[in-house]
Amino acid sequence: MRAEEAAAGFSGERLRLARFRAGLTVREVADRVDVSHAAISQYEIGRTRPTPAVLARLAIATGVSAGFFVFNRRPVSARGLDGTHFRSLRSTGRAGRASAWAWSELVLDVAEVLERHVRLPDPVLPMRSLAPDAGRDELADAAEELRSVWRLPDGPVGHLVRQLEVHGILVARLAVADKGIDAFSHFQGARPVVILGSDKGDAARSRFDAAHELGHLVCHPDADPGGEQEQQAHGFAAELLMPRAHMARVLPRRFDLGAYARLKQEWGVSIAALLYRARTLEVISDAAYRRAVMVMNRRYGRRTEPYPLDQPERPALLATAGEVAARSGIGIDRLAAECCLPLDDVRAIIGDPDPRPLVTV
Repeated sequence: MRAEEAAAGFSGERLRLARFRAGLTVREVADRVDVSHAAISQYEIGRTRPTPAVLARLAIATGVSAGFFVFNRRPVSARGLDGTHFRSLRSTGRAGRASAWAWSELVLDVAEVLERHVRLPDPVLPMRSLAPDAGRDELADAAEELRSVWRLPDGPVGHLVRQLEVHGILVARLAVADKGIDAFSHFQGARPVVILGSDKGDAARSRFDAAHELGHLVCHPDADPGGEQEQQAHGFAAELLMPRAHMARVLPRRFDLGAYARLKQEWGVSIAALLYRARTLEVISDAAYRRAVMVMNRRYGRRTEPYPLDQPERPALLATAGEVAARSGIGIDRLAAECCLPLDDVRAIIGDPDPRPLVTV
């Protein structure tokens, strides 16, 4: 798309999204484009539009194509950053969260373009809005309803990321979710999206992150970062991955590393999570819990555990959709062009469902 056409259909919210993607401030964009920072602000709120020449410079400055700024593309999620579920607000600044959130919007952009060529699963997500004072029983009911609607097995849920994707939730592992953010999610448009960090070798912790974000999507239609919702999402994740009816029967009444290691492998959760669950369900006392944690810390440190699980679960929906589109002649170069994004961005978002080299005989 030519700059003249893009300028005629210019969307300020798409400029803000491009700026967040690039990790730039208003002033930094203004300096690169050689206009005042007030002009950039006016563009973003929709009060004025850039000339074709300025728009071309905006595209270069933010690393996207001119067509990215056009208003008839997918609308940016209405509640934006404030409608997104982040963890502690102390771990990263607003600029870091804005950059991460922008990538979740790019995931939605890529999915929309893919759906021009292939069909993705329709979202299936039961909603159980919880009040701030909701207790354990309500969290258990919400997790049980999800299990019922998704027809999950009566026991370990298996590949959790695959379950999210089968039920129409977009999942991506991106480096932008690292450095204090870990994971985040939102459901503000046609599809829910979950972003997981890319650098976690801890499969158990990563699965818990996915379950935590699923808890937000099910229980919290309105985001309240840093509030009671975080504890509720933790509680939901525990109920989903370690349902009380099973855990009350199988958790050891005393600390037995071998028994906990076997449960870790069977249920796909960390020994630390199992110990905390045992304490929460009063299978062990607070004193026994503290002793077990001290033993684990003394033997293995605070950040490592024995008997690691396999590699973290990898999303496959977008990568598989890309492969299907490619078989129809719609390669990743064309997808990137239709998204008006750099090829590397689309590759990072789509990912690879199995990065291991293929052995042929």
